[in-house]
Amino acid sequence: MLATGVRRVCAGKATRSLVLNQRRHGGSLHKNKHIENYNNWRGDSEKRFKFDKDFFVQLTLSGLIPFTLYYAISQGERRARDQRFGLPENFRE
Repeated sequence: MLATGVRRVCAGKATRSLVLNQRRHGGSLHKNKHIENYNNWRGDSEKRFKFDKDFFVQLTLSGLIPFTLYYAISQGERRARDQRFGLPENFRE
């Protein structure tokens, strides 16, 4: 008689209890795609954030300059508003 299907081998008691414990405690037997992607991203972050000249130029252009510009504009508008309402020049300092 020819075998028409693959015969499944039964797991031992120790392996079966491990699987049941994983299911009972919320562990999954299947890999979580999102966690795997996050782990890969985290592992690659060492390569992406090299502290070299290019990184600091990018940090300055995208981080410090816009906030400094925003502060300068808002400070001028705040002084104009304080002057309109009759507050002294050094009221907030």
